[in-house]
Amino acid sequence: MKAVSPENFEGNIITTRIRIARNVWGYPFKVEDTKTANEIVKKVNRALIKCGTFNLYHMRNLSDIETEAMKAKHLISQALIDNKEFGVALVNEDESISVMVHEEDVIREQCFMKGLRLFEAYKRLDAIDDELAKNLDFAYDEDLGYLTSCPTNVGTGLRASVMVFLPALTIGGKMNSVANRLEDLGLTIRGTYGEGSEGEGYIYQISNQQTLGVNEQEVLSVVEEAVLSVCEEERRELTAILSKREIYIMNEAKKSYGILTNAIMLSYKEALMHISNVKLGAMVGMLNISDVESLDELIVACNPALIIKQYGRILSELDRDLFRAEIINKKLKKITI
Repeated sequence: MKAVSPENFEGNIITTRIRIARNVWGYPFKVEDTKTANEIVKKVNRALIKCGTFNLYHMRNLSDIETEAMKAKHLISQALIDNKEFGVALVNEDESISVMVHEEDVIREQCFMKGLRLFEAYKRLDAIDDELAKNLDFAYDEDLGYLTSCPTNVGTGLRASVMVFLPALTIGGKMNSVANRLEDLGLTIRGTYGEGSEGEGYIYQISNQQTLGVNEQEVLSVVEEAVLSVCEEERRELTAILSKREIYIMNEAKKSYGILTNAIMLSYKEALMHISNVKLGAMVGMLNISDVESLDELIVACNPALIIKQYGRILSELDRDLFRAEIINKKLKKITI
C-alpha cells in the first residue's frame, strides 16, 4: 500500500486506544476474595508510582453517576462496574492512561491519544506494562504468549483500536463491504462502545481481532494501514457523493447547524446526528468552524452521564435535553467563524 499521511485525513481519524490484558501467576484470573484482591491492587499501585500521578477509584465507592461518566469516557468498562466488590481503576491526571484491576482479566491497561498514534500510544503503555511486570509475575507461556481469560486475547493480549468518522461510506451504503474486507485482514469494525454497539454519528472503531501468532509491531502496522486505507476510501466516496448530492449534504449540514444553535432541547440521539452533519459540512467547507476536532469533544460532552456529572445531581430526561441544547449552543457559537 502506498504511504499516506494521517494528516491527510484530519477529521476522519478521531482517537487511538491501546489496551493490554494481563493476568498474574499464582492468582486466579477472576479474584473472589478480599485479601487477594487488595494485595494485587497494592502491587499495581506501587508499580505505577514511577509512572506519574494516578487517582485510584474503587467501584464500590463510586455513585452510579460517577461510574457512568467514567464509562462514557472509556476510562472503565461495564465489566469493571459489574465487579462492584473488587473492581478498581487507576487513572492518570490527564486521563490518557487507565489501568483497570479485576475486570475480565486481573489487569487491563489502556492508553488514549488523539489522532492516529498507535505506535506512540503503545510505547507509552509498554513502559507502564514494564513497571507492572517488575512487581507482578505475569501469566505467560512460551508457546502461547500472555494468558488471558478470553481465548481471543491470548498471545500479545493487545487490542489496538482507532475511532474513525465515516459519513460518506455510511451514507453510500458501503459499510458492509468495508467490514468484510477488514475481517479478511483479521480486523473488525464496530460502534463507538465496541462489540454489539452501532456506529452512531458515523463513528466507528477499527481494531485487531488476532492476538495469537503475531507480535505487537505487526498488530500495530496492520491496524494503521487498514485505518489509512479505509479513510482513503472514505474520501473517494465523499468526492463521489458530493458530485451527485452536494446540495443535499449542504442542506443537512446547515439545517443541523440551525437546529443546534437554536434548539431549546435536544435528545442525545438528535445531538449526535446533528453534530455529525455539522462536522461533515465543516470538513468540506460548507460551514466555517474554526476547530473541527472540538466537535468530537462536544459529542462526548453531551453524553447523558457526563451532563449529569457536570451538574452534580440526578436530572430528568427533560432537564438533560435542556442542558444539552444549552451546552451545544454555547460551544458551537464559540467555534463558528
